[in-house]
Amino acid sequence: MPVSLRYRLALGCYALWLVATVLLAAHELGLIPLLPGVEPGVVTGATVFFALGVVQLLRRGWRFLVGEDAS
Repeated sequence: MPVSLRYRLALGCYALWLVATVLLAAHELGLIPLLPGVEPGVVTGATVFFALGVVQLLRRGWRFLVGEDAS
């Protein structure tokens, strides 16, 4: 089954964000030193996920208000 490039890119970004989150948590627990770029990467990823969620909620809400199927 072919997977689109957009889907692969999104999945890769999500995997990198998860790795950065685990590294930041390990640093906070005192297990490893903070690597450069980890904290900004986690904050950037969380900001992007939040923005995408807001856009998705607004689109679904608009569809609901104008009477289209909100699926």
